[in-house]
Amino acid sequence: MQEALTADLERKCGNPECGRPLPGGSRTLYCSVPCRTRAGHIRRREEASKLTHKVCPDCQLDKPIDQYTNPWVHYCRVCTNARQRERYIAKGGSDYAYAQSLKYNYGLTMEEYLDRVERQGGRCAICREASPQRLHVDHNHQTGAVRDLLCEWCNHAIGKARDDPARLRAMADYLERHAEPASQDRLDAADA
Repeated sequence: MQEALTADLERKCGNPECGRPLPGGSRTLYCSVPCRTRAGHIRRREEASKLTHKVCPDCQLDKPIDQYTNPWVHYCRVCTNARQRERYIAKGGSDYAYAQSLKYNYGLTMEEYLDRVERQGGRCAICREASPQRLHVDHNHQTGAVRDLLCEWCNHAIGKARDDPARLRAMADYLERHAEPASQDRLDAADA
């Protein structure tokens, strides 16, 4: 009788990473649901690590284990990539990804972005040139407030100047001081 009680007291969680003692009289093998889940993952990975070949359920081909991203992954790399591509396209592809980025980074919906593009006439708010690519969302890096839409060049220029108007004015002054001589001077030099 004493030996049976001692065995119950010494029982430990079945998760090899945990090992906490289990309560006496409990019939469970794990101390918690996360430990049971983790133990299952560990067991499946150990079993998978012993494999040399495996049949992909998608393409039904027996492939060497090195053609899978990990031994415990069900689908081969080719099928995994095809499935991810299909999912990406089904969600809307790059337009969906861009809409998610707008929402996450700037709090804008795609409709709000397109409305801004329309209000700006599809042109950069600084140089007023039409951009062949999507206009970039310019924002204040301290407050996160969205300002306007800019072409890639103007957006990068402001970013490189660290959103500092004094630095941008100094850059403009520098460029004016070092401007090329008038084109007439170049023509005179070429004639001589």
